[in-house]
Amino acid sequence: MKKIVYLILPATILVFPFSTWSKTSAPAPIIWQSITFGQSTDLNFGSTILPEKVGTNETLVNATLVTPGPLAPSFTLESRGGKLANSHEGVTFYYTELPINTNFILSANITLEQLGPETGANPNRQEGAGIMVRDILGKAREVPQPIGYEEFPAASNMVMNFIRSHSRDADGKININATYRQGIQDPWGTAGNRIYRQDYVEGIDFSSKSPFHLTLEKTDQQFIFGYQQGEIKQQITLEKLTPGILAQQNPEKQYLGFFASRNAKISVQDATLQITQGTDLSPTSFSTPSIPVLLTQASASITTGDSYTFQARANYDGYFSLWQDNQIAVQNVTVKAGDFFSHALSITTPSAEVKVRFVPDLPQGEKEAQENTITVRKSSVLLEDPMNLHVAVDGTSQGNGTLEKPLDLTSAIQWLPPGGTLFLQAGDYPALTLPSQSSGTAQAYKTLKGKNAKVRFIGEVLHQASFWHVENIEVAGASLIVQGSHNEFRNITTHSAPDTGFQITSPEGVGRALWASHNIVKDSISFNNMDKSQINADGFAAKMRVGDGNTFIRCISHHNIDDGWDLFNKVEDGPNGVVTILDSIAFMNGQTLQVQSKSASIGNGFKLGGEGIPVAHIVKNSLAFHNNMDGFTDNFNPGALLLENNLAIDNRRFNYLFRKSPYEKASLQGTFINNQSFRFYQPSPYPDVVNGNQMINNDFLLSTTAKNAKVRYLNELQKLSKVDYSQTIPGLKEAKAVQALLTD
Repeated sequence: MKKIVYLILPATILVFPFSTWSKTSAPAPIIWQSITFGQSTDLNFGSTILPEKVGTNETLVNATLVTPGPLAPSFTLESRGGKLANSHEGVTFYYTELPINTNFILSANITLEQLGPETGANPNRQEGAGIMVRDILGKAREVPQPIGYEEFPAASNMVMNFIRSHSRDADGKININATYRQGIQDPWGTAGNRIYRQDYVEGIDFSSKSPFHLTLEKTDQQFIFGYQQGEIKQQITLEKLTPGILAQQNPEKQYLGFFASRNAKISVQDATLQITQGTDLSPTSFSTPSIPVLLTQASASITTGDSYTFQARANYDGYFSLWQDNQIAVQNVTVKAGDFFSHALSITTPSAEVKVRFVPDLPQGEKEAQENTITVRKSSVLLEDPMNLHVAVDGTSQGNGTLEKPLDLTSAIQWLPPGGTLFLQAGDYPALTLPSQSSGTAQAYKTLKGKNAKVRFIGEVLHQASFWHVENIEVAGASLIVQGSHNEFRNITTHSAPDTGFQITSPEGVGRALWASHNIVKDSISFNNMDKSQINADGFAAKMRVGDGNTFIRCISHHNIDDGWDLFNKVEDGPNGVVTILDSIAFMNGQTLQVQSKSASIGNGFKLGGEGIPVAHIVKNSLAFHNNMDGFTDNFNPGALLLENNLAIDNRRFNYLFRKSPYEKASLQGTFINNQSFRFYQPSPYPDVVNGNQMINNDFLLSTTAKNAKVRYLNELQKLSKVDYSQTIPGLKEAKAVQALLTD
């Protein structure tokens, strides 16, 4: 039996087998130090942070910055910037480096001093503080911060026992959470990685600031998470979590310590670390989970005539077969993932049973085949003209679709055939879902038209269908969300929503082939949108799982609490498709018509990506004017962006900000042609920062002189941008005047 020697250091207990060291091979001293790294830890990051605390990310011992040395038994950790995202984090981390095969118990008494914004905004559950172990560190934040530089995402395979907000409301309560992330192969994050969270103690009232005891233990087999406050004690392990999770990016080292992130501050007392030598570790195997096979119907179950087109699509390549009343109609038609399978049928009886079968082109395709059977019925309602249906707020299912006897909207959507048009009469309509089963076809789009721009929806409009033209509607106090494909929206106004006004997005788990794609938005306006936390609501967004071909043309976004356009991309989803923005305007974002900005870190004009994923978005002939943050920004998208013939004027921070990525070579970054930048009434200490592959005829630097034509043009633009708050919808008249000026 090996003898065990306990080596006692301040606040640290080391346990080693006697045979592993001698007089000449004593274990190296354990050094603790502090580092700040990751997105939103910049010295000037100020979103939902009090101005006097911007840049505060530090570990203090006796009110002095900690220096490398033994573990301090008592210290304070505060991180105003940073974030705890699904695929990466920005933190202040007081840590030590240990061999990967070292087991440990790290514990302390912790008092939570602050969690969440102090600006009046609600928490967004990206805040937290506690104990963490991870496989790599991020690059330490730049101090001093170079002009135009902001910290990029830092991702790791990691385990945390930590404090997080109880909800997205400032209710004075917290949870204790066990979290781990795996599947990270690159330091900026990896698509398809997995994060698992479990709140194992909930609803703790921290207003009294009573201390509690947190513990994170690693053994050869598992991690153990512990919490204790007085007589209340809780300890858990997480199924499927093994220490090999830490051997993925760095098979030699692990980094263990205490952390804080985004408006979090803790005081730590009686910190202790016990370590023992464990067994060698191999990386835990991880593969991105495959998306389940999904078959989606895209045609109605009612027909108004004998002609009926069945339509469906799936998220894998494969083969479609179709039966009508048990008779084969078509068999084994090859269809690409995301493309529409369409087949014309004749329904000559009152109803017909239609069955579709999809076999994915996979090794086990037959086992994963999907079937669906529907009964297609002929409508019993006598419609005077099924191709042209009139709808009114007080319409009924007993109407015949004429102007004199209008239908209700739900019935009209159900009965409208491909190629038909719904004419909505003036009035306020409730929330609407346009399901995928109500889709038109590529050859025969369906149309919804509002009358005289006086059709208003006062609830959320969820557009899941494809092949529609939608025109002349207003969505007030709610969002318009597009999850379908091949739609065209024209003359749409969205405003005063509790989140983004007009958003193209897709549900999780459907697979890239079914992401919302090839939608066109024209001549539309979105303004005055604000969420509770006052940091997320944009005017327009094409983010969070969008496919190729989404385009905005001649649109205006103004007075939204966050960005004019947001093309944010999540690492775990993989890259979005290319979005194109043409002839559009973003002005005075970062505030609403009623609420001034509480932060200089929200309110971009055009935010073109996110989280270090390269996507080659396109912006042409567009204006970013007087936004609260940046005019045009990559938002950490290092891709081959194309910006051409754009104008940025008097944005509060940068007019143009396109950073040099630490992950991609500069030659892979953007192309910039004929872009201009001016400052006349809004000073800024920052010149434009643009890193790209091609630079052709741009004027990016601050200019103190301009040609007469430009001066006249800009003076007129400034005059037109002064909002008349006495208007029913303040800012709308001015935005349209600005648009007219630019198109003259």
